Amino acid sequence: MAETGKVRSLTIRHRIEDASRFSASNLKALQHVMTDWLPRAIYDELTDDTVRVDVVVSKDFTLSNKHKISFVNAEDTVLKTKEYVERELVGKKCLYYDPDTSRYRGNKDGYELRLVHYKLPL
Repeated sequence: MAETGKVRSLTIRHRIEDASRFSASNLKALQHVMTDWLPRAIYDELTDDTVRVDVVVSKDFTLSNKHKISFVNAEDTVLKTKEYVERELVGKKCLYYDPDTSRYRGNKDGYELRLVHYKLPL
């Protein structure tokens, strides 16, 4: 990885929509998406004041996972909302995402929490 100047931290919160049902294998796959693919895929959508993203995962009519993502600032104001079908997230590249220092932070208020880090260039 290139020499870095600063680290940007972002909290990703996700939950499964109440009406959606996920098997154990679906939950494991979702964990992989939240750990590996989603932080990479959303990087270009972040604004300077985005400190958190809230993700609500559901099944669409084709039984694909759909991710409704709200980008939130420090005042808890939603800056924008986007929807992705899971296949749009998988395989995205982001040179700045640092999975080695990003960590799962537990469950709070019905959301699974993950603190992710991006190492930005000098």
